[in-house]
Amino acid sequence: MRIVSVEAVPITVGLAKPVVMAQITVERSHNVLARITADNGLVGWGEGVEAVNLTGDTQGAIASAIDFLGPRLVGEDPLRRTALWWAMRGMIQANYTAIGAIDMALHDLAGKHFGVPVVELLGGRVRGSVPALTIFGSGDPDADVAAARTKHESGFRWFKLKLGLGPVDAELETMRRVREALPADCVLSGDANQGWSEPEAVRFLRALDGLDVRFIEQPIAQGDHAAMVRVARASPVPICVDESIHSHNDILGFGRTGVAGVSLKLIKLGGITGVMRGAALCESLGLEVNLAGKIAESSVAAAANVHCAAALRNSGFGCSPGNQGASSDVASAPLVAQDGRYQVPSGPGLGIEVDQV
Repeated sequence: MRIVSVEAVPITVGLAKPVVMAQITVERSHNVLARITADNGLVGWGEGVEAVNLTGDTQGAIASAIDFLGPRLVGEDPLRRTALWWAMRGMIQANYTAIGAIDMALHDLAGKHFGVPVVELLGGRVRGSVPALTIFGSGDPDADVAAARTKHESGFRWFKLKLGLGPVDAELETMRRVREALPADCVLSGDANQGWSEPEAVRFLRALDGLDVRFIEQPIAQGDHAAMVRVARASPVPICVDESIHSHNDILGFGRTGVAGVSLKLIKLGGITGVMRGAALCESLGLEVNLAGKIAESSVAAAANVHCAAALRNSGFGCSPGNQGASSDVASAPLVAQDGRYQVPSGPGLGIEVDQV
């Protein structure tokens, strides 16, 4: 089997309701699908999600990188996924979103070739379904408590509250009230998206002492490694880093420092190959794993996240596919959470049928 074409297909994924974060509000995302066709007629699909504030990659940049890499992969054996992943990293500097989209498509193609789901290519299922870490937050305590209750009633048990949207004291009230509103078996976490200064973060985190909170994500801005370590060591609540991670070397830098976990994203680490390598690195360093899709992605990238989560021995900081709340999709049967859980697709490859776009 040989690759005969690699194509970039721009798409737009809308959201039913904007997602508000400390640094940005997301209403829609302009993404790029990677479509790989083999000489036996099989087609593999991957997705690169635009994230200008996180990776710097616009839709145009992702598409251009795929167009650059594609001709260099024609004629190659698509089953040599690891070799091609390293080869792409040698062909172009950074551009991990585009590399990741192609890597995802290679996994989809390989799964279809062998007639197995992608999770089987990653070592097999550890679990058949993945609890969805659902994201909410508005800066209004009453609204956020009501949202948590509504989500719980619809089946969700893992929650991430967006922080850094209002005064620290108001958000402390929200965390306490949301925790009280949810049953004890629910997992509550928070994500400040770099929204606080170091003193604000330490004040907030220390005030959570004794409250059942699984982790707080990215309390301060990326770029100051020493400050993040100081915050983590001062916090009674485990700290997860997200925007601070752009490579596997960044993961190494936070190992055994007091930081408790890392958010792994397909767009930051080069797709499925990069995420699974990152997860293995986290396990060796004693770091918890959060598998996070970028808002807003289609069912293609969301399925890749779920396959990765299903193959991991431990993802103690949860999995949040980024198609939650999407108002549009490229899949004929979109992947959605049922009763708060994503079932691992059972079809070959990613298990997602893409409407021809």
